[in-house]
Amino acid sequence: MNIAIIGAAYTGMEAARYLHGEGHTVTVTTTSERRVAELEAVADRVIVMRGNDRARMRDLLAGQQAVLLTVAGGMVEKDGQYVMDLDLYTDTYVGTARCLVECLDAAPDLAQVIFTGSWSVYGNAGGADNVDEDTPATPGSPFQQVYADTESILFGAAGDQLRVCVFRTGTIYGPQIGFVPRQLTAQTLPLAGRTVPFDGASPATIIHRDDVVNALAFALEHRLAGVYNLVNDISDSKADFFGRMVAAAGGEPINWVGHGTGPKSLSNRKIKDAGYVFLDPLAEHDGKGLL
Repeated sequence: MNIAIIGAAYTGMEAARYLHGEGHTVTVTTTSERRVAELEAVADRVIVMRGNDRARMRDLLAGQQAVLLTVAGGMVEKDGQYVMDLDLYTDTYVGTARCLVECLDAAPDLAQVIFTGSWSVYGNAGGADNVDEDTPATPGSPFQQVYADTESILFGAAGDQLRVCVFRTGTIYGPQIGFVPRQLTAQTLPLAGRTVPFDGASPATIIHRDDVVNALAFALEHRLAGVYNLVNDISDSKADFFGRMVAAAGGEPINWVGHGTGPKSLSNRKIKDAGYVFLDPLAEHDGKGLL
């Protein structure tokens, strides 16, 4: 199969490596010339482009049978710290999705688009405690709205030939690559003794990077369409799950100060009913590669 992966960072690069190893012809995109050599080791072709570049998008889509939209971005450095820039974030997701849809005429053989979004699109889930894919998304922030808008653009292009699948993923963890903390411990322990603006009673909602990659391959094989929550079987709250991790390391408790109106559980039953089997259902392989 000819597969294009738009955004080959943490998850996208591993998806390229895995799918290329399975015999697929893989083309990846990056916004950085510096990453070309690295990506050439895991893909058949590398295109340096931004997602809103229509000329290069048309070049990318030509001859493709599937597109994986695994973009990530929106971070800028300000006063020595990395912060999210809403305009850049919107362009990364919404701009890329809009450009992709507007260039679909360049891909007559395209049969499937898969987007790795975020469970945060549910917002407060309209006050529902228990959330599944039938629960309406009620984004409560501009950043959450970006995911909702991206989904809407992609689903608007779905039809008899083109199937659109959205994975609403939890927080992704896995092997450490680069300078961004990826292991659960590396993401969590710096929060010990600090006040964080999140609801400690909300679900932990985590997923191993390789479960995301494996689920992408599963969706391609089974031509999935629609929305699927992609989180593992951890049902504890953030306060309980991450609190145990901090306590085991001898750290001070995290002070959760979120307003507490979000959901208390997030179902992954739909993807299981489709036949998917999680590689790391109980987060027992933090920091390890599984594929």
